[in-house]
Amino acid sequence: MEFTTAEKSDIAELTDLRIAYLKEDFGTLTSDDEQKLRQQIPDYFEKHLNKDAIAFVAKDQSGIAAVALLIIEEKPANPNFIHGKTGEVLSVYTKPEHRRKGYSSKLISMLTDYARQNSIDRVDLLATELGRPVYKKAGFNEYKSEYVAMRFTVK
Repeated sequence: MEFTTAEKSDIAELTDLRIAYLKEDFGTLTSDDEQKLRQQIPDYFEKHLNKDAIAFVAKDQSGIAAVALLIIEEKPANPNFIHGKTGEVLSVYTKPEHRRKGYSSKLISMLTDYARQNSIDRVDLLATELGRPVYKKAGFNEYKSEYVAMRFTVK
């Protein structure tokens, strides 16, 4: 198994893995939602891959077995992110036949090394109960905030 970063030639597989992840996360996708996702996701990767979206992958001759996506955002600096760069982990996914082999742990290690080497001050994620031990082992810590998380959704 080779552990590396994805290239533009991997976009079709990255799209399939993102859809597989979303199906597991949401339980199901409508055919309309899946169609829209299959249009947007490749466009996203065309614009962002290896710029502000780094896809760490485990792959062999049969294709990508696992992926961990780091989204990088640059903002005006403050004492909590002095370089102005933060990251968010998305779509950590391993194909079912490759699970329990440590691939996600290796990819998360690569991701955190990348963050250190590229002056990304912090990396956030939302963990499932299944993923929590992997992230804790990699050095992620749970935190409480004095701020209230809020969201505006455009409909």
